[in-house]
Amino acid sequence: MKKQIIDISKIKKAIEVLKPDNQLFEIRILKGKTTISGYFTSVETLEQAFKTVDLRGANIFYTLNVIDPACYSREQQDHFVQSKTTTSDGDITAYQWLLIDLDPVRRSGISSTDEELTIAHDRSGMIKSYLRDNGWGDPIEALSGNGIHLLYAIGLQNNKENAQLIEKVLKALALLFNDDKVEVDTSVFNPSRICKLYGTRAQKGSDTKDRPHRMSRILEVPDELLPIRKDKLDDLAAEYPQEVSKPKTESKSTFNLDDWLNFYGIRVQTVKEWKDATRYVLEECPFDSNHKAPDATIIKMQSGAICFKCLHNSCSGRDWRELRLKFEPDAYDDKKLENDARIEEGYRQHKKYLEYNYNRDDLTYEPEVADVEHPEQMFETPIDIYNKPARERVCIQTGLKDFDKKTGGLAKGEISLVSGLRGSAKSTWLSQVAINARNQEYKTVFYSGELKDTRFMDWMAQQIAGKDWVKKSTSYDNYWYVSDKGIKCSIAEWMNPYFLLYNNDYGSNFKQITSVLGNLLKRTKADLVVIDNMSILDLSDITDDRRADKWDQQKLFVETLKNLAMLGNCHIVFVAHPRKAAGFLRLDDVGGSGSLGNLVDNAFIVHRVNRDFRRGYKRDIQGIPDKGKSFVDDEDEARAELGDNCIEVVKERETGLQDLFIPLWYELESKRLLNYPGEAFKWKWNEEHTKSDMAPWEMEGEE
Repeated sequence: MKKQIIDISKIKKAIEVLKPDNQLFEIRILKGKTTISGYFTSVETLEQAFKTVDLRGANIFYTLNVIDPACYSREQQDHFVQSKTTTSDGDITAYQWLLIDLDPVRRSGISSTDEELTIAHDRSGMIKSYLRDNGWGDPIEALSGNGIHLLYAIGLQNNKENAQLIEKVLKALALLFNDDKVEVDTSVFNPSRICKLYGTRAQKGSDTKDRPHRMSRILEVPDELLPIRKDKLDDLAAEYPQEVSKPKTESKSTFNLDDWLNFYGIRVQTVKEWKDATRYVLEECPFDSNHKAPDATIIKMQSGAICFKCLHNSCSGRDWRELRLKFEPDAYDDKKLENDARIEEGYRQHKKYLEYNYNRDDLTYEPEVADVEHPEQMFETPIDIYNKPARERVCIQTGLKDFDKKTGGLAKGEISLVSGLRGSAKSTWLSQVAINARNQEYKTVFYSGELKDTRFMDWMAQQIAGKDWVKKSTSYDNYWYVSDKGIKCSIAEWMNPYFLLYNNDYGSNFKQITSVLGNLLKRTKADLVVIDNMSILDLSDITDDRRADKWDQQKLFVETLKNLAMLGNCHIVFVAHPRKAAGFLRLDDVGGSGSLGNLVDNAFIVHRVNRDFRRGYKRDIQGIPDKGKSFVDDEDEARAELGDNCIEVVKERETGLQDLFIPLWYELESKRLLNYPGEAFKWKWNEEHTKSDMAPWEMEGEE
C-alpha cells in the first residue's frame, strides 16, 4: 500500500501554531542533490504548490525563525522553484524558536527503529522535567519522524551574541543528556535553521518493517505558550564550561579527575566518552544521596574544563567549584595555589634526583651546576633572604598534649625517625597519629610491612571506636575487639577520604615503592607519610653501586625520603629498629654508626616502662647509682612519673629539645595511648556516634 507523503491537516495545525497571523515562512524540499524552495504566508497556497512537485523520496522542511518580509519578493513567491537563493542567516530578523532535536544514535542514512524512538522520547521527558524545574514553561513536542523535537518559544534579536547563546544552551543540554543512545543536535543554533515540516513523511533510507518511514506530526501543544526569558537561557548556557573551571595553576596534566574521585570515595556508575568530553555518571549525588544515577554527572572537557550537574531542582546551582570545595575547603585559596605550583616543580626536581641516584656508580651526589656568567648570583644577601615570601610552618598535631605543646607537632617538610624495642608501642602510637591527622582533615599514606591490611584496619578501628564500642573476648584474656560490621563500615567511611594503606601484595622493594609514592603524593597532596618499618623494606637495589653496604643503603633511603618530604611539603616518619636489644635504648643503637640520627630532622624513641627501662633511666638520665630497692623496683612510683609507656624526644630540629620524656598510659580495651590515666578523649567519629543516638546493637562476630 502506497504511503501518504503529506497530510495537509497536520501541516495546517503546525503552521497555525508555529507561524501564526500569516507570518512568512520558507518551505524547502530536499531530494537528493536537488533543492526546491518556496516562500508562503498561507497553508492554502502551499497546498496548491505541493501539487506541482514530485515528493517521492523527498524530505520537506520549513524555516524556524522570523524571516525579513522582503524575502517574499524572491522568485519563489507562493510557488516552488529550483533555486540557489534560499533563506540565509542574514535574512532572519529574530529568533522565534529554540529547537531541541533529540536524535537516536544510529548509522547514517537510515530511519530509526521503534525502540530507538522510544528512548529518544523518554529522554525528551527528562529534559522537559529538568527545564521545568529550572523555571521554564512547557514546549511544543513533536515527532520528526526519526526523533523527538522540543520547541520552546523565545524572542531574541538575531545577532552574534544571541547565536552564541543558543549554541551554548544546546551544548549544555548535550553535556547533560547525551549518551551512546540519544544525542541533542548542537548544530541547530544558526538563525536560518530549517526544521522538519510536521505533517510530512520522513523518507530517510529504505522504508522497512524495522526502520519505517514515519509521518512527522505535532504531539503536544501546551495550553499556554510563553517565551522563555533570556536570563533562563543564560543560566542554562552557563552550565557549559568555557574556561578551565579549576585553580589557575591546575593544568590538564596536574589534575587527575579519576584519582580525585577515587581518593574521596565518590563512586562512579559509568564513564562515557562523548566527542570532546568525558561524562562520569555518579552512583549518587555527593550533595544528596537520594539523587541516584543517572541524575548526577561530572563532565571533563578535552580542554581540561570540568563541570558538575545534578538534575534535581534542590541541587540547582551547585557546580564543580562547590563540589570540590565540599571535599577540599582550601582548593581555591591563593596560598594553596602557590603551594601546589611549588610542589609541582618540586616533584619535577625530585624525579630528576631519583633518576640520578638510582643510576650512578658512586654514592656522592653532585648536582648539576648552572653555567652562569656571574657566580655571585648563586648566593643570597640577607636582604634577598628576607624579601622572600615567608614559608609558614605547618604542624600536624599528634593528639599527645605534652608532645604537641613541647615540639609543636610533626612539621610538614621534615622527616622523623621513630625507634623502640619490640613491644614498646611504636606502631600503636603511629596508628594513633594517623587517626589524629584525619581528625584535623590531614591526609595520610601509611606503609605497614608487618601487619596484614585487615589486621591493621581492625587495630585502627579499635583505636577509633574506643572502649565504649568494643567487646571482650571469651577465648582470650585481656583481648577486646570491634565485632559489629556496621561500626567498622562507619569507621572506614570516616577514614576513607583521608587515609591510604599500602597493599603488601605488591612487595617491599623500596625503589619501586618510592617511585609510586612520589606520584601518589603529587596526586593526593598527602600531608603525612608513615613507613613502619625500614627493616621490612628491600633496599638491595636502591643503588647500582656494588660497593654499597647496608649503611650506605640506609643513608640513601633517608636522603630520598628527606627530599620527598621537603619537595612534597609533607611530614615523613619512619620506624627503624635498633641494632641490638638494649635494655635502655639510645639513638646510637639505631642505624649504621649513628648516621640515621644525624640525617633526620627529628628523632623519637618509644619506651615501655618495664624494669630494664627503669634501671637504665635511673642510671643514664637521673645519674643515680642502683643501691638496693629504689625507683627501679617501685613500679607504682615509676608508672606515676613515666606512665606505662613514654616517648623520648631525642632530637627536635626546631626547638633543639632532647632527653625529654613524655609519659603515656595504655588503655587495653581501645589500644589507645592516653595523656593521663582514665582519659576519655573523643575524635570526631566518637562525637558523631554515641550510644544514645544509635539503635541498640549486639556484639557479634568471630574472635
